[in-house]
This record gives sequence, C-alpha cells and structure tokens, in this order.
Amino acid sequence: MRKVLVLGGNHYFGKKLVQVLLNEGNQVTLLNRGNLDDGLGDQVSRIKCDRHDRSSLEKAIVESYDVVFDQSCFDYDQAKLACDVFNGKAKKYIFTSSMSAYNVYGRSIKERLFDPLNFSFQTKETVDSNYGEAKRQAEVSFYRYAKFPVTAVRFPIVLDEKDATGRLQFHVNRIKKQEPIYFTNLESKISFISADDAAKALNELSKIEFSGPINVASSDPISLKDLNERISTIVGTPFVLAKTQTEENSSPYNIAEDWYMDCSNLESLGIKLEAIDDYLPKMITSINNQ
Repeated sequence: MRKVLVLGGNHYFGKKLVQVLLNEGNQVTLLNRGNLDDGLGDQVSRIKCDRHDRSSLEKAIVESYDVVFDQSCFDYDQAKLACDVFNGKAKKYIFTSSMSAYNVYGRSIKERLFDPLNFSFQTKETVDSNYGEAKRQAEVSFYRYAKFPVTAVRFPIVLDEKDATGRLQFHVNRIKKQEPIYFTNLESKISFISADDAAKALNELSKIEFSGPINVASSDPISLKDLNERISTIVGTPFVLAKTQTEENSSPYNIAEDWYMDCSNLESLGIKLEAIDDYLPKMITSINNQ
C-alpha cells in the first residue's frame, strides 16, 4: 500500500485518478480548498488548504508521501512553492502538464521539442494570462528546484461525457439541432485522450522508474472532419459547417493545422491506452441520450 497525496482530486479526471488509486488499495489524502464535494466520504483523508498560501501549505505538509499527484499547478510560482515544501517529503512527483506547453502546431510532436531545462523567459505568466506559457514555466520551475523525481505529463484535450467545460457536448448538441459549427480546416488532425485513460496513465507512470516530460494521448489522432461525421452518424442528423465564424458557432477544438503528439515514449514504457474508436462512440451516445 502506497501513501499518496493528490493536490486537487475533487473534480473531472482528478476524481477518476483518486478512484483508481483507491481501487488498488492505496492510502489517499486530498489537498484542496474544500470548495467541492468529492463524493468520496471516508474513503480518503483530506487537508483543507490553499496551495497558494506558503504558510498554510508548509503547516499542512507534515508527513512524507510515496507519490504526490499535482492536478492543480498552473504556473512557475506554484511549482516553486511545491518544490520548497515537498523537498524531502515526496519520493515521486507526478505533475499534470499540457500539450499546450509546446506552443506550436505540427504532426507527431515529440517531447524534445520543449526542453524545460533549456528554456528561459522574461515575464511570468499565469493560467489566466497565457495558459500554455504558464505550464511551460511550471515545468521549468519543477526541473530547476525539485530534489525529487518529477514526471511532467503532457496531456492533450481530455474527453469525457461529464466534462465541465462542455466542449464535446457543444459539438453533439449543435449537430443534433443542425446548428452550424465553424472550423478553419476540417482536415486538421488533433490529439485527444479519455478522462479514464488520463487517470490510468497518471497512476501507471507513478509506479515505474521514469521521470521527465512525457506525452500521454490516445495513440492515433483524429481529423476534425472524422470527429463531426462520427457525431452525425450517432445523433442521426447531418453536420453543418458554418461559412463565417462567430463567437457562438466557433468550435472549441478549432485548429488551422495538424496538432498531435508522438506517444512512442509512453508505449515504450508498456503503457497502452484505448483507441479513440473504442471510447468516442460511447461518449457521444451518452451525451446524445442526456
């Protein structure tokens, strides 16, 4: 049984991660502000704390952990504080980063395209000012100051029928109503991952001798055209492409060119995830039936 701390863990795929950890018999503690009901009852221990507050975080972290999963770090200062507090108290640290850290479009984007050890910047960014740059800077901070092994998991867009952002729901509902959606280039291919696989991958990476940045996504990308055609087939109404872009009709997945990652390093570690074809139809059907 491992002693595990999850920073966040009370919503979206963070909750799924916690359930995976519990199913394997781990001793799990959640650290967050306690603003959301995690629904886990007495299955977990809880530390109510604002991670931005150095004094509170230092007082909260009095024990050592086999693994710390960081689901709620978004910038350089948050990462630096985590390094200060968890040095000597974390045997392994799994940081949820983002594909947006690459700040570039392209095909089969490899981890080496962004090296946090050789990245400099002038101005600190936050999740509100520049999400991708803030994630880049967080990685820089971890690899600069952590005295424990850090794995930076670069996820693409995470799909789930219960995604609070409603991005997949946006497409299903508009196609169902035959409302047009605007895309710049329907042939563009994009990486996705299911929320279930995101949780699975985080857990699996915590159990192996690996550290450093790693791409984690479904093995094959999907074109925006294929995505909409699959939705259309399931909901039974045709996809309508908007001729002009408006705030209302613009797809939250809209990209002008290919944007997907190479996950060969993940596969070399023996971690295999579901193909998009295996989980996407189920998600679309679930949303369509809501």
